[in-house]
Amino acid sequence: MKCFNFFLVLLLILNYQSYSQNQKIIDSLTLSLKIRPNDTLKVGAYGTLHELLMFSDPELALDYANEALVLSKTLNYNKGISSSNLQIGNFYYNKSEVDSAKYYYNKGLKIAKDNAIVISQIFANHSLASIEKDAGNYDLAIDIVMRNIDLYNKEENLKTLHNKIPFNLIGAEYELLSLIHLSKGNNLIALKECLKALDFFKKINDEIRQADALKQLGNIEYALGNYNSSLTYFNEALDIYKKNNDLFYQSSTANQIGLAYIQLKDYKKAETSFKEALAIAKKTESTKDQADSMRGLGKVALYEKQFKDAEDYFQTALEKYQSINFNNDVAKTLSLLSQVAVSNNNWNSSLQYINKSITINENIGATSNLKDNYFQRSILYEQLNNTQSALEDLKKYQVINDSINSKEKTQQIEELRTIYETEKKEQQIQIQKNEIDLLNLKGKTNNLQRLLLALGLLLALIAVYAFYLRNKRNKLAKEAAQAELEFKTKELTTHALHLAKKNEVLNDLKQKAKVLKQDADADPGYQMLIQTINFDLQDDNNWENFSRYFEEVHKDFNSKAQQQFPNITTNDLRLMALLKMNLSSKEIANILNISSDGIKKARQRLRKKMGIDSNQSLEAIVIAI
Repeated sequence: MKCFNFFLVLLLILNYQSYSQNQKIIDSLTLSLKIRPNDTLKVGAYGTLHELLMFSDPELALDYANEALVLSKTLNYNKGISSSNLQIGNFYYNKSEVDSAKYYYNKGLKIAKDNAIVISQIFANHSLASIEKDAGNYDLAIDIVMRNIDLYNKEENLKTLHNKIPFNLIGAEYELLSLIHLSKGNNLIALKECLKALDFFKKINDEIRQADALKQLGNIEYALGNYNSSLTYFNEALDIYKKNNDLFYQSSTANQIGLAYIQLKDYKKAETSFKEALAIAKKTESTKDQADSMRGLGKVALYEKQFKDAEDYFQTALEKYQSINFNNDVAKTLSLLSQVAVSNNNWNSSLQYINKSITINENIGATSNLKDNYFQRSILYEQLNNTQSALEDLKKYQVINDSINSKEKTQQIEELRTIYETEKKEQQIQIQKNEIDLLNLKGKTNNLQRLLLALGLLLALIAVYAFYLRNKRNKLAKEAAQAELEFKTKELTTHALHLAKKNEVLNDLKQKAKVLKQDADADPGYQMLIQTINFDLQDDNNWENFSRYFEEVHKDFNSKAQQQFPNITTNDLRLMALLKMNLSSKEIANILNISSDGIKKARQRLRKKMGIDSNQSLEAIVIAI
């Protein structure tokens, strides 16, 4: 994330000019420093040079920050002392030396608080919140950002902020909030906060910050599965980065565009984007961006069945990720190499890659990646005729998948609650502002008029906001109920499909075990495995779990069906429930553990009991119940 400029002078003269304009400012300020007396404006000039050089020549930028600190102490200029410490903190933050960065940020913050320097407090809080976000301390990061928003909204600060600088920077707080909530998985809140940031940066005509917000919106839409929308935002951001010669963000954005095109199966455009990103990353010498580009090109080659090219790209990406200790990316790339090996029918090599990926993901606690790893390895074990290991991995996959689904459900409910509480707080702030306006209005009228007007307006506000809050609560409650229903429906479908897939795999393993049993002269171990599989296939708990999910989505379905068709049995109700979900005959057969012919006979018996003619659709009648 880009750091703020901490100096008043820069805010007065700089609004992210183009690259050539910035160079002119650098030349002009460097020349002026030679003839400028030691005063606060010279401190500001040092600070401006630091900001302009902090990415292109960080060591020189640090020298200017230290010059500003020494001069500020000589002048007893507290604002300069605070700002210089914050700038030095920026240097260490950009070098990923977090402890040193926090030391200087807190030092600058203390001086700013002691001397009531609001702007420096805001900048320090913002940087500290960014550090906590990167460390995964999301709730603490949100608390720090909210302190800044409170500082912006205090009436005594508003005048100071707007009079001393041409704009305030509250938009950056919305952008940071969006990043934090996206990291937490609160995609809807992240989208809302990022749109606020974009609107703010457009109002103040800050192009680079607009690009950052647009890139963030692209990431959110990508996370939500809206790939065409994400491309729109990414391309807008990329155009601005190119205009301002921001090579680092050009490379990372081009990589994101490539990933979106892969999701849309437009592999030619994906390849073009990854090659563009790679060329830029080589100029900036960014190992991470080069590795991302290589892995993206490997995915394109894999999906286009160019397996040798895919393997070469993935191996190069793997070496680069390993060189910078990006273990999460190392594990993902190993998983991709395992897929390439499968495509080449090299099962043992594929197993070695996936085992390495699993080891890394277990060490770093990457649960979602582990889920995919276990499922991938279960298929490999099946191909290698290791039925016992295949079954164990399948069970591990199921356990993690159930845990993730439960966590997502809790997270969705928490997100709705956060949205409601945030909007409630915004309404309270608005009410407070309205009350302040009422107090100001009182001073313009006589006592009686002021009293009557204040009471009237207050009552009107209370009535309007009471109505508004009631509608908002009703809307949120409805949205929460709808979200809950949609989640349960998705959970039901997922459970049914997993049950079908599990039974299909178990039946396949059972048949293979029978063959192996014959070859092994009736080894009792294979009979025990067959009995274990039969027990799991006939386990009533599987159906009870499914029935519980089904009743949560389709309430009173069984009672309504029995009222309309009194002759149906419990087994008939099972078949009707699966027809209600519009599952295929193969999926129904796998779940009920019967043959395709058995399904046909069951449907015929059900038609007879329900009194349905041959020209009527059984599915349509069941779905309508």
